[in-house]
Amino acid sequence: MAQALRHVLDPGHLTVVVNIGDDTKRYGVHVAADPDTVLYTLAGVIGEHGWGRSDDTFKTMEALETLGVDTAFVLGDKDLALCILRTEMMESGMPLSEVLAQLSTRLGLVDVVVMPASDNPVRTHLQIASGQWLDFQTYFVDRSHADTVTAVAYHGATEASAAPGVLDAIASADTLVIAPSNPPLSVWPILAIDDIAEAVSKHSNRCGVSPLFSGTALKGPAAEVMAGVGLSAGTRGILEAYHGHIDDLFIDQADSGDIPIGDDFGIAVHTLDTRLTGQDHGATFASEMLGIMTR
Repeated sequence: MAQALRHVLDPGHLTVVVNIGDDTKRYGVHVAADPDTVLYTLAGVIGEHGWGRSDDTFKTMEALETLGVDTAFVLGDKDLALCILRTEMMESGMPLSEVLAQLSTRLGLVDVVVMPASDNPVRTHLQIASGQWLDFQTYFVDRSHADTVTAVAYHGATEASAAPGVLDAIASADTLVIAPSNPPLSVWPILAIDDIAEAVSKHSNRCGVSPLFSGTALKGPAAEVMAGVGLSAGTRGILEAYHGHIDDLFIDQADSGDIPIGDDFGIAVHTLDTRLTGQDHGATFASEMLGIMTR
């Protein structure tokens, strides 16, 4: 979504506030999965699977494996190098927001601002059917998100505050867009931070984009996690997830028959081709969406 918006906005007019609930420490380094994915995508170096660096090698993982280390959580050599640098910066006292600013510059991003939701640690934990609680990366990577999720918690969110610049970016934005991602795992960790949720609630032009196509996500367990935490299936579940945080919702044309009847939510639902792939990288959709939001 950030890439699509970037194609239709003037340079310097896009700010991306990114989830930090997936952050973890592996192999002695601070891994920031969502911020790095956004940085790599916008810098044009994202790996072919949608994570990590393109054209990466895995010599370090291979060496660790020969030493008996469990390397199910894979970091390529280039990816690991960035994590090492970030860890050194943070251990020197630099806040994550400044680290991301510096990494953005080093990756050549001069037209987009990427911010973490907070400089304080916020970590997503999931309760599975057995009653056990797992941190996000254990659930998602180590256990291949195969467990049934029954509850989600965001450790540290109550004590956290928005990173510098986040509230100003929200307040000054012409249009606030909640990107098409897993609501409980990628968006709620941001909205769990009280001052961010308050800023979003006060914004006058807010929209969300459903991550669902014919009722399910193209990849990842969005539909399953939504069901597990008590949200309805399909479009109604997205409306429930973002009630009070958006005024408009964009759904894919494949879900045109799945628009709840009535005005339970006070949210306008628009049907477009919301796929962000293809030759234009979603630019047509982004342009149409912004056109509707600025009428």
